[in-house]
Amino acid sequence: MTKAHVRILLLAAMLVYGVVDARAKTSGVQANGWIVLSTVLFSFLIFSWYRLDSDARLYRRTVLLNIGIVMAAIVAVPYYLVRSRPAGQRGAALLRLAGFWLLMIAAGVVGGTVYLAFAPGAA
Repeated sequence: MTKAHVRILLLAAMLVYGVVDARAKTSGVQANGWIVLSTVLFSFLIFSWYRLDSDARLYRRTVLLNIGIVMAAIVAVPYYLVRSRPAGQRGAALLRLAGFWLLMIAAGVVGGTVYLAFAPGAA
């Protein structure tokens, strides 16, 4: 598996997350197993990307950063990018990350919108 595959899987998972979230909200479901499953799935995929990227860059992963990537990716991934990139590439890496986060948000919105548009009685 490559980093590109992991990014595609993250976007696909976010699209499905949008559908499931919209369905849960329209049907009044308070809690379901999807929240736990999606959290584990996103953590696994983000850690997979981190592992592939750090191996490609020969970056030594620490135990604390490994835990941070799984537990608080929103903070740990930017930290990793700053630490693992040369001085001239850090800003570009952070901008690409921000762009990918926007794509993830857009995928979730598209998933929810598709569900609301096509589900019988959802609207």
